[in-house]
Amino acid sequence: MNSPVYLNALRAFEASARHKSFSTAAKELNVTPAAVGQLVRTLEDWLGFPLFHRQTNGKNRLVATELAESVLPDIRAGFDKLTLALEKLKQDSLSG
Repeated sequence: MNSPVYLNALRAFEASARHKSFSTAAKELNVTPAAVGQLVRTLEDWLGFPLFHRQTNGKNRLVATELAESVLPDIRAGFDKLTLALEKLKQDSLSG
């Protein structure tokens, strides 16, 4: 998996876990639910295990596995750090 797909897959995973839905995550990410599902599946294939228990009892809700849930804080912190780094880079380019 190359870096852009990896980051996009992590973003799709994080949003899907937070919203418990591919559809709602897709709206946030401005892509289709199928694209979010494919990104998550790609990440699951790369990792070798599922990230979600998929419940289809009328609501199609996603429930992150215990292992997936345990890494979400680190993934969110990583995205926060990336955002701060990009903002700093942008600010430095304007002042430099």
